[in-house]
Amino acid sequence: MQKRDILIVGQGLAGSLLALELEKRGKNVMILDNNPIVSSSKVAAGLYNPITGRKMAKTWLADELFPNLSKYYQDLEKKMNTRFHFSKTIYRPFNNIEEQNDWSLRTMELGYAPYIKSTSSHSIEVDQLLDPLGGFFVNNSGMVDVATLVSACKKYFKAQDSYIEWSVPSEALEMEEEKIKLGSFVANQIIFCEGPMAAINPLWSDLKFRLVKGEILDGSCSLTIDHVVSKGIFMLPYKNYLRVGSTYDNHNQNEEPTEKGSRELLNRLSKLYSGNLKVLKHQAGLRPATFDRRPFVGFHHKHKNVAIFNGFGSKGVSLIPYFAMSLADHICFGKKMPLEVNPLR
Repeated sequence: MQKRDILIVGQGLAGSLLALELEKRGKNVMILDNNPIVSSSKVAAGLYNPITGRKMAKTWLADELFPNLSKYYQDLEKKMNTRFHFSKTIYRPFNNIEEQNDWSLRTMELGYAPYIKSTSSHSIEVDQLLDPLGGFFVNNSGMVDVATLVSACKKYFKAQDSYIEWSVPSEALEMEEEKIKLGSFVANQIIFCEGPMAAINPLWSDLKFRLVKGEILDGSCSLTIDHVVSKGIFMLPYKNYLRVGSTYDNHNQNEEPTEKGSRELLNRLSKLYSGNLKVLKHQAGLRPATFDRRPFVGFHHKHKNVAIFNGFGSKGVSLIPYFAMSLADHICFGKKMPLEVNPLR
């Protein structure tokens, strides 16, 4: 039997960053991953944005997450010797005069200044961009090429003899009071970072997952812009194409792109951009979201050496580093975890 401190099931963004944080703290980990052809990590646009939603409010934990987020990914780029992080300003056009006025009041609220770069009460005059009422620019925002990051991490873990490709059958897991047995491995603990698959894992049948399907389009167009535009959908200029997304479908629980999704995205795009998008690629993925939009991070209520690290939804790029450090500190140093993410809530 191969002995490891911790087994990690799943090597998406969550499993990768958690494994790295545990490794930093001296833990000997092994990642077991089924290497799916399609996954939310491989499809994700990777945007992070401190001001979100229709109410244009600071996102949950913004002051804890965003001040060091860029540096976190920049340091990881150096470790992996791979470029996948890009600081990008996000431009959010106003929908109407009321929203413009509401935002003027919002900018005076305590704690918003670090996240506001500038505000315009008129169009920023980008050809074919539909923003007659202006909008505001967000600081501390950007994107992570999640697929490239995950690929670089896999290469790293393989070199460390910390990765095997294996679709873990739940019935193969033997849980004892002091150890875990799985295949040829014995470990002190196991952590499930398996994305949407957790929703059908018998161990987590009590958890209220709300899987959300998202579709995105990659295409070419004549729009010349460096920053991200976000209003109902996002327009993300990256490499030589424009990425447009995303849909939010709570009912269609598969990973197949649909004609309906494409029409919805192109219709929303037409309200923001007057030009044409030549669609080059259409992708879909399932986000592992939860009933209250808070992740599940912590240990099983019966099996004290079995944990879950999942449910980050569309905000994984900003949430996962913070909670990977939190869970690693909990495991290694006994630091308390926030009750808001307790799987038993």
